[in-house]
Order: sequence, then structure tokens, then C-alpha cells
Amino acid sequence: MAKETNIRTLHDHLTGGENDNKQHVSFHPRHITLETFHSLLSHYPSTVERVHRGKLMLKLQSKAGKAPKRKAEAKVSAAPTTQAELDPSEEKHILEETDKFLQLDRWRYEVLPKIIAERANEGGQKGSVPEGGHLLKEELVDIMEWKTKHGVSRPMLMGMVKSNQDATITKSTSTAFSALPDADPVVAPSDAFPKASLDALTGPIRGVGPATASLILSIATVFGDAKKQVPFYSDDVYLWLCLMDFPEGQNMKEQKPSKHKKPNGDLIVKYNMNEYRELWNASQELRVRLNNGAGDAPVSFIDIERAAYVLRNISVSGYYASQEPEAGLNIVKELELENSQLPKEAKKDPGELGVRRSKRVKQEAI
Repeated sequence: MAKETNIRTLHDHLTGGENDNKQHVSFHPRHITLETFHSLLSHYPSTVERVHRGKLMLKLQSKAGKAPKRKAEAKVSAAPTTQAELDPSEEKHILEETDKFLQLDRWRYEVLPKIIAERANEGGQKGSVPEGGHLLKEELVDIMEWKTKHGVSRPMLMGMVKSNQDATITKSTSTAFSALPDADPVVAPSDAFPKASLDALTGPIRGVGPATASLILSIATVFGDAKKQVPFYSDDVYLWLCLMDFPEGQNMKEQKPSKHKKPNGDLIVKYNMNEYRELWNASQELRVRLNNGAGDAPVSFIDIERAAYVLRNISVSGYYASQEPEAGLNIVKELELENSQLPKEAKKDPGELGVRRSKRVKQEAI
């Protein structure tokens, strides 16, 4: 009977019991596990591709008059045009534009941070260009293009950024990168907050507010001292960590419209320094907690940013499709086999209970 009880207990733990299943994980910042976090993170590549493709499809729909022009953010994932409805030229256009954006996404996360780090390490070019790490105007324009395509489109900001002088951008970014504090954000959070660096960007550069300034600093601090890394004030991260707006409950795939968003997807926020400080503190807290068990693969702010993006677009991420309980059920079957010497009467009820729960979990995971 002891083994029998152990089987039932382990089965309930693995499958979630009578009223739960493996999908019912917690995405709450204070409770999310490292395993769940990494699962979200692993879905970023497919999510960003699907979301961008969906935006392109809706744009084609609007131009062709196939559907009324809709601004609601949820429509990107709710009812995209199917591939069968696209003619060859449209499909080619979408494939090309999606590929371009994925290259831009990789450039933002991998290529540009290395370029800035190399400039900082080599001391830069003497003369008209500031020494050390800095951005060129064309790089800032590309950053803004990524920001508006990755999130909600804001064409006015792009025009403002393009109106800046080259020298203003290189000098301001050089000053901002040099002003990054050395304080440990865990030991001295107030001293570690990059207020001077943010001011060096938001003051002189048109079109750059606290959110874009934090993006610039985030890119510039990917490499080097981890305590100097700066989180990006993305809508996704603020929605998750500060507004506590994330999927939850038994029907996580079908969430009600968020009270924190406008119909076009914009957050109802001010994008000011106080809000960014709130995001800064929340990001630091989550990273510290997750890294307590991260081992040799510490969680970065970029990881948090990407996981938040998947959460916000979870309906198209493929996350739920991957939450199959098969692995856990196999463990249960092995224990049941080990317990096969028990009298038939003693193991009948737990076995039947396990079968019923297994079927239900599989159905709910589809």
C-alpha cells in the first residue's frame, strides 16, 4: 500500500491533480520557476517570426481591402490571413520582409552589442569621432526601426531621430556610455541606477525618451561587467513585471482585453523616469531570484526581455503546444511496473485513477 500511495502522490504532482495540469504554471514574477522561464525563452525565435509575419499579413489585408483596417493589437495573432489566401507575389513579399526583420532582430541583440564593445575596448578613433564606445547616426536609426517594428509602430519618433546631427548622436552616446555607474545594483541600487547616462541621451537627442534611452544603454551593456547591464524599458517587460499583466488561470490562451492597453496596443503609461526606475527595480529582483539556481548560465536582462515578449504574444508562441505531460507519465508508468507484484485488488483503484487523469491531461494539453 505504501508504494501504491507513492504512485498516486507522484502522479498527482506530475499531472497537477484533479483540477490542474502542466499548463497551469505560474508566470507571476515572484513565483515563475527557472524551468518555466527557460521554456518561455526558447519560444522567442518562433514567436517573433510569427508576430512579424502576422503584422505584414494585416498590412496586406488593409491595402488590398480584404478586411477593414484594424488597429487592435490582439488582431495580429487573432485572425491572420492564411498562407492559402496569399498570391505568390504577396507570399514572396512577406517572406522577404520577415527575413529582413529577423536579420535586424539578430543585429540588435548580437551584432551591435559586439560592435560597441569593440569600440570601447579599442578606444575608438581619435579626431572627429569620440573615443570609446558610441553609436553612429545610422545605427540609432536602425535601433529605432527595430523598436517600432518589434513593438507598436510610432513613425513620428523615426522622423525625429533622423533630424539629429551625426555629431550630436556620437557625442551624446559616448558621454552616456562613459557615465554608466560602477555600483553593484544589489548592494547599492540607488547608486547603480544610470540616471546620468539616461539624461545624457534624452536631453540632446530628439526622439529619444527614457524608453529609447534605456534600449540604447541595454545594447551597450550586453558585454562586460554584468552589474553594469541595463534593462530595456519595453512595453512587454513593464506589462509583466510592473503592471502584473500576464496570462493566468485555466484558460490562459484566451485572456480578456487588458485594462492597461489602448485599442491600438499602446500601454496606458507615461514612459517617464519614475516608471523606468520601477521597471529597473523589478528586473533586478527577478534576475537575482532566477540566478540563484541558474548555475553556469545566468539569466540576463535580454533573456527577461525576450521571455516577456513571448508572454505578451503567447497565443501565437506555440508555448502551450509544447507542454505535453508524456515525460511525467512515463515516470509514473515505470513506478507502476515496479509495483506490479502487489495484489490486483490493492492497485485497482489507483491505476484506474491514473488512467482517467492521464486522458484528461492529454486532452487539456492539446
